[in-house]
Amino acid sequence: MTHLKRSLCFIFMVFLLASCISSKSLIYMQDKSHKKGYVNVYSKAQVITEKYQIQTNDYLYIHVITDDPKVSAYYNLTGSESGNNMMQGQMGSKFTSYLVDDKGEIDFPSLGKIEVRGLTRSEVKQKLAEILKSQIDNFTLMVELTNTHFTILGEAHAGIYQMPKDQINIYEALAMSGDLVTYSKRKQVKIIRPTSDGTSIVKTIDLTDKNLLDSEESYIYPNDIIYVEPIKAKMFGLGESFSLGMVSSIISLSLLVLNLLK
Repeated sequence: MTHLKRSLCFIFMVFLLASCISSKSLIYMQDKSHKKGYVNVYSKAQVITEKYQIQTNDYLYIHVITDDPKVSAYYNLTGSESGNNMMQGQMGSKFTSYLVDDKGEIDFPSLGKIEVRGLTRSEVKQKLAEILKSQIDNFTLMVELTNTHFTILGEAHAGIYQMPKDQINIYEALAMSGDLVTYSKRKQVKIIRPTSDGTSIVKTIDLTDKNLLDSEESYIYPNDIIYVEPIKAKMFGLGESFSLGMVSSIISLSLLVLNLLK
């Protein structure tokens, strides 16, 4: 009986230790530089804007402004004139946006097919400006990406969220989604990033590491997918209602069973 009692106690203690959530697993931006063997794996961000490269299925808002309204109208399409080659941006964007097709091209009025895949927004603007210079003397050109969104999956408030700008950091993204939940694995968050050549890269970041701040790895770009795994406590089937009161109840029940076995 003593052996059985010890076995039950051992199993119970292992269960508790495996399912405990330490505060260090929940707190963001901790200074870990003093820890033995710590290596800062994050690189300081040098360039933040104009890093996103246009991809297939992106939407671009392009508008040409001149002194002559008739000339401007010739180069711009309205929503009613757009036809099959134009689509509205996601989430009911008020801008008329050009769809980047499977060939990485947009069909621009009077200019025809123009390849934009793999270019940044500024590079698209520069390319269009060079073409328009041969036709218009004075003009202003606006180019904006209208499908700026990211996705969160896994142990989090999953969903697709619109971005207020072309790039935000991971902490801003989490705040927009309502933050992570108790059982999110904050030390191993994956960022899946599609590239303009059709492949994807996967980065793993530690939200509890202070050095993640202002690093290249901390920024979220359009079409990024943030995937969050559950910690071990969730794998054991413990919900957020698990508490010391429940632990006390389990201990009492275990002791009662042992007494009955005697």
